[in-house]
Amino acid sequence: MRHTRTQYKLEEARFFLKCLEEHWRHVPQVDFYISACISAARSVTWVMNSEFGKKEGFKVWFESRKPSSEIRKFLREINDVRVGLTKSTPIKTRTSANVVVRKEDLTPEVMFYLKPENNHLVTLEPVDKTNTVFYIRVGGKIITKAYLENAKHEIPKFKGQDAREVCKKYIEELDILVNECHSRFHS
Repeated sequence: MRHTRTQYKLEEARFFLKCLEEHWRHVPQVDFYISACISAARSVTWVMNSEFGKKEGFKVWFESRKPSSEIRKFLREINDVRVGLTKSTPIKTRTSANVVVRKEDLTPEVMFYLKPENNHLVTLEPVDKTNTVFYIRVGGKIITKAYLENAKHEIPKFKGQDAREVCKKYIEELDILVNECHSRFHS
């Protein structure tokens, strides 16, 4: 199947989303994939305008495709992130992880440090490059291992949301626009 330039650019954004989903355990690589995904996705409409802008009716159609106020707010925030990452500040996500300790490893000492009022004394250190198993340390002492259950990478502008979901939503919105554009203007 022959892709238009617009479809090709959207595929580039999807590629980086797939990389983000495959490498979500790896910091700082996850930040690089978020940056690449957002940058590629943002350029989809620019490429679309370049490719189809001279076709009869395109400009009127494109202007009529104003998103809802909720989506407009989302797109404005995405653009703020993109402007920042391309002009001044690389993306630096806040990562939170849920880890579990095996039942047989729950000694009284481990249970003490896992209490919310004490867990600020605990640090996690990856055992290897997979970022799925961690040593739980208190001071310089390893007290047990913990196993990654899930992790979330938050873009500061999108507090409480996983960056994978933010990027996926952005690409889904663009996918609708690209499909409609192609059904109307691609011969």
